[in-house]
Amino acid sequence: MASPAILFDLDNTLVMEDEATFAAVRSTCEFAASRAGVDADPLVTAVPRLAASLWKSSPTSPYADTMGSLSLSDCGSGQSGCPAATYIFDITGTSASLTIHITGAVTAGVNDHIGGVDLGFTPSNNLVGLTVTGPDAETWTPSVSSLNNSGCGSNSGAFACTFATPGVLIQQGGTYTWTWNYTLTDASWISGVSDVHIGANYDPHNGLIVSETGATGAVPEPGSLGLALVGLAGICLSRLGRRFLT
Repeated sequence: MASPAILFDLDNTLVMEDEATFAAVRSTCEFAASRAGVDADPLVTAVPRLAASLWKSSPTSPYADTMGSLSLSDCGSGQSGCPAATYIFDITGTSASLTIHITGAVTAGVNDHIGGVDLGFTPSNNLVGLTVTGPDAETWTPSVSSLNNSGCGSNSGAFACTFATPGVLIQQGGTYTWTWNYTLTDASWISGVSDVHIGANYDPHNGLIVSETGATGAVPEPGSLGLALVGLAGICLSRLGRRFLT
């Protein structure tokens, strides 16, 4: 005997299926509405809203990653002096990492150290108990503030920041990772991929700071959420169908 089920896919990083998912939800809702003789539009509106609400209230929501990457040929925003690099972040409800892969040439005495980095992905008052680990044997100091030439500022900006002196010595082809651990007061309050702020301070030259948003990449959970939407629409279809038949 066949058993009805809702399937959850935990990965959406290879193919973004949002358009297909919502088309499937609409088609399912329209079919359910035609069977029950009701308007499909309220159902199409209600199902995603309910699914999103259920997902955010679930105990697994804080552990879903927000992942993105940004490749720059310099410091970004028209500023030169930083080596070309790719910046990759992975943010969850309990930790965030920033990985910098240096793809361009590095000039000794100009931009051959990274003295500080930051990630902006949630309001500052949402971060509690911030700790950090970084590359090499440097002592990296965590701070809830924004990056500047001297390290991390004292303005309590909405950033997980860290700095060390003199920082990590870098080279072309090198990869360097920083990881912050924390508690979020509200685990659902994390920025979308394109709104995550990426910061890096290249030393010893003064003023070589990356301060950019606009990363691209997939957030894994829309795939699960999309399947949940279809499942909820199927439940609606089942209930409406039984009511229609009786």
